[in-house]
Amino acid sequence: MRPHVLSTGLVLIVAHAAACDGRERVLRGREPSHAADAILERAATPEERKALERVRDEVDAEAREKLRALDAEIESLERENERIRQNLR
Repeated sequence: MRPHVLSTGLVLIVAHAAACDGRERVLRGREPSHAADAILERAATPEERKALERVRDEVDAEAREKLRALDAEIESLERENERIRQNLR
């Protein structure tokens, strides 16, 4: 049995579960994250606001890709953990 696989899987699952509210909407691209709302509200001009929104959207896209990669890794670790459990029986 490989304990590091189990502990890594557990850490990833906990991190996955602790993700921010609305994670599924952000992951699916249905709505932008709200973390930048306060900064967007302070934009001095409409042009500045559009530039900030573009940066927010780029960051959201990168975050979605990282979440997808983490989701895939979690699924892989869950399958590996199940195989290990089966072998221990």
